[in-house]
Amino acid sequence: MKHKKIIIALGIILIIVVVCITIFSIKQSAMEQTDIEFEWQDKTAKQENRNKKAQTLSSNSEVKSALTENVELHATYYLSEVYVEEKQFVEKGTNILKYTNGTYLTAPYDCYIVELNLPDIEGKCLNSNYVQIESKNMLSVSMNVDETQIDKISVGTEATIEVTAISKEYTGYVTHIGSIANNGKFEVTIEFENDGSALIGMTSSVEINII
Repeated sequence: MKHKKIIIALGIILIIVVVCITIFSIKQSAMEQTDIEFEWQDKTAKQENRNKKAQTLSSNSEVKSALTENVELHATYYLSEVYVEEKQFVEKGTNILKYTNGTYLTAPYDCYIVELNLPDIEGKCLNSNYVQIESKNMLSVSMNVDETQIDKISVGTEATIEVTAISKEYTGYVTHIGSIANNGKFEVTIEFENDGSALIGMTSSVEINII
């Protein structure tokens, strides 16, 4: 009778142990499944973020000067000689014209001569006379951005400009965003520093990464 009770007790203990092991295995399996689900969700979220970061806006654009200005002549001086022509490139410090008193008007930076609005030789210079120049050092491109994406761009946003003719890339930054849309598009201006290789009028491709 005593042996029978011992056997029954051992049987009950064994059953309890088996049940505990089963419950533990089920919980462990559930935890592992949860970890897998979390890991999958994390990977999915990261992939979605990568896909968002990979979105780019692209456009073709003509390279232009980022700075165009009119250099006024010295009023009351008289014009003696002109050394340049329109569409000519001149380096900083180059003499553009000479006054009859022996002084010169020189190029303030590397630039192109766009327009000469001058008096006749030995004529008096007026406030309405000027030499229009374009900078070669700072260039710009532009692109039209849809109204649904314009809020993802701000002044200072980085852009990549590839000048097609010379197969060269430049890093530029958004300097202006149009305030009025044209057919649902806003004009965005990007400026970049020239290394001397890019020329005004060249064709370029422009890309902006958006999130």
